[in-house]
Amino acid sequence: MISKCKKCELLPCIPEEPMQLFFLTAHPLLSQKIKDFLKTHMVNYEDLEEGILFQVYNPREFLTKLKKDLNLSEPELKDISLVLLNLNEMPTFKHFRDLRPLATWYELLEATEYLEVLENKRLTVYFHPIVEKDLRVVGQECLIRGVRADGSIIPPAFLFEKAEKTQTLFYLDRACREVSIKTAAVKGLKDQLIFINFIPTSIYDPKFCLQTTIKWAYQLEFNPSNVIFEVVESQKVTDIKHLSNVLEYYKMNGFRVALDDVGTGYASLEMLVKLRPNFVKIDREIVRDIHQDTLKQSIVKALVQICKENDILLLAEGIEKEEEFSYLKDAVDYFQGFYFAKPNPEPIRRLTMN
Repeated sequence: MISKCKKCELLPCIPEEPMQLFFLTAHPLLSQKIKDFLKTHMVNYEDLEEGILFQVYNPREFLTKLKKDLNLSEPELKDISLVLLNLNEMPTFKHFRDLRPLATWYELLEATEYLEVLENKRLTVYFHPIVEKDLRVVGQECLIRGVRADGSIIPPAFLFEKAEKTQTLFYLDRACREVSIKTAAVKGLKDQLIFINFIPTSIYDPKFCLQTTIKWAYQLEFNPSNVIFEVVESQKVTDIKHLSNVLEYYKMNGFRVALDDVGTGYASLEMLVKLRPNFVKIDREIVRDIHQDTLKQSIVKALVQICKENDILLLAEGIEKEEEFSYLKDAVDYFQGFYFAKPNPEPIRRLTMN
């Protein structure tokens, strides 16, 4: 039996009961700063060869005081690592894998609202319709929002910024994939194309990291070919081979995959060649004012030819003007943008446009 993954299924927390703290530093001067702080506050510690070990009654209070009273630079915060241990537990190799930079622990102190959203499963989905040239709605992109305790909405940028700073991107990305699939099923969208975003750097081994996502898709009786997993932040991908393995795993299970932001930069074209997605989304910067920009028009013409010759479906996102749609509608398969509708918690099934 596979145990829960600490990165994608267990949320980090800073407890308020007695525990041991084990500090590891990249330089003796940083170790001395920690020791001096402990001496000043009369905290007994063990000076081990590997690091500094001591007990506190309330880790949250201790870290709050450490942050307030010990002035450390950003590089120093990254070069000091910490892991929490149970009482009477000695640090071993397994604990070294759980070390987090002190900077991350400080971010966790400040991320109470974000962590509460995840702990209480307060993620919701907004649906952005995808249309054909006759304006028939054929799909939805699932866009995540957080929900505060008072019901107000937290934008996705806040969630993903906190996820990066607290090293919980694995957890958030998995939670987003699962809530997207479940909500699409509840809203009766299984006959439409469902685009679900995922961040490839949040997946180690697809066979392990994607098992719950795929389980829910099959359990909810989706036709897997209607579920499209869309690579986001593709410009940040450095290991294309790993991403290729992730996409192949999706395809092996009957799903389809999409590549976003194609058309700007060498990297996106390189990935198009190496990954061979089922769908390609034209970068919104290319779409913007394309009706009056001959260079953008040339780029799209090339993409249209590439996609047609390789059985790849082409989607233009970020359409905000009638002129953009008019120029593209006879060349591109699908369309998405504020010109048609804004993301909505209740999926738009039919457009009512003037």
